[in-house]
Amino acid sequence: MSSIKVINTIRLCSKGVLAKDANGKYVKLHKRQGDMDGACSVYSLAMALLCLGVVTEDDLNIYNKPDRRTQKGKFLSHFLEEQGLVRNGYYFSTLAKEINEQDFGIIATRKCRQDTNDIIDIIADTLDEEMPVIISTDFPDGGHAMLAVGYETNNEEDAITKILCLDPSEEAPNFSSWNCIIDVAHKYSKSEYPFDNITKSQSYKVALGDILIIEKRK
Repeated sequence: MSSIKVINTIRLCSKGVLAKDANGKYVKLHKRQGDMDGACSVYSLAMALLCLGVVTEDDLNIYNKPDRRTQKGKFLSHFLEEQGLVRNGYYFSTLAKEINEQDFGIIATRKCRQDTNDIIDIIADTLDEEMPVIISTDFPDGGHAMLAVGYETNNEEDAITKILCLDPSEEAPNFSSWNCIIDVAHKYSKSEYPFDNITKSQSYKVALGDILIIEKRK
């Protein structure tokens, strides 16, 4: 028998997957990137900020200009305006550095992939603290970033079998809290790409890369 854990900062209803924004209003969480935009990590960051309740839906509206007189406005302007079209992706090391250089009360902790089992456990431990995790996957043609919002375990072995994610390159889910599953049941495989990345539109082999933990500065 399997069990599913989803962070309690999001909820699923007839309107889709929602998170409570900085105004205390439940808003749609999923953000989808454009076909030419490689900034999947920035889209994942935007969803993480909504989960943390530190930005509003209007803050992320493309037609609203951030108020650069505020720390939040400077933060949003940097990531949503100054970077422009990020075609080749955003390295987690760069993203973490730039987040931590901003004075917005948000801190990013990058965990490097050294051992697959360790990184899976760190993802699960962070989700157990009701915080989403920005994760990266590697595949033969490149890499991708998504927001992990839950996981599945096998109760008999207490082993994590799947990581449940919101993928910014896919359609928003309307009947589950995720639109992507990373099947990590074969974590002991010696294959370079041991896991199955499964979405509505495709399925392909991946390896887990680095992760970013985004949290409020204490």
